[in-house]
Amino acid sequence: MKLKQLFILLFILTLLVSCRTTDKIIVNKKLIDPEGETILIGQITREALKQSEFNSWYSDEYNSYIPDRNVINKIKNKIKHYRIEIYLGTWCSDTHEQLPRFLKILDEANYPQRKLKLYAVNRKKESFYGEQNQKNIIKIPTFILYKANNNPKRRDMEIGRIIESPNESLELDLYKILNFYRK
Repeated sequence: MKLKQLFILLFILTLLVSCRTTDKIIVNKKLIDPEGETILIGQITREALKQSEFNSWYSDEYNSYIPDRNVINKIKNKIKHYRIEIYLGTWCSDTHEQLPRFLKILDEANYPQRKLKLYAVNRKKESFYGEQNQKNIIKIPTFILYKANNNPKRRDMEIGRIIESPNESLELDLYKILNFYRK
């Protein structure tokens, strides 16, 4: 009887250790959605977009897009002072078009990649850890610009967003957001 209790105790301890939570965030998580499509969900890196399931739309659009150089030069020195979050769906045609273009604009403006966060959502606009909560993500992609707050007890302030597709062009919409908000 004691051997059986010991075995059960060891089993439960093993289960608890294997299921314990860690502070490590899972990044670039893939899953098959109800439509049978492989999608990314949760926080992702740009490298994940270059994987075989996503690379054709990502690379084609990124390589073919030619941003307006004059506008890039106008935003180059301003945009680096802001943090950007992008909510996207690897299953979404608007994301397929706008995300690679936006990332190319950031590259040409020498935007610091450490200030960029990418969050993939499912068809219900939900991410893996709920990063979309309280962000009012209705359509995707959604590009949100934040002014960093130096007080750790306060959130960064949102200064603008581009939702689904730009009004004029991504770079011109960015320029207008940056010019509307002054330090």
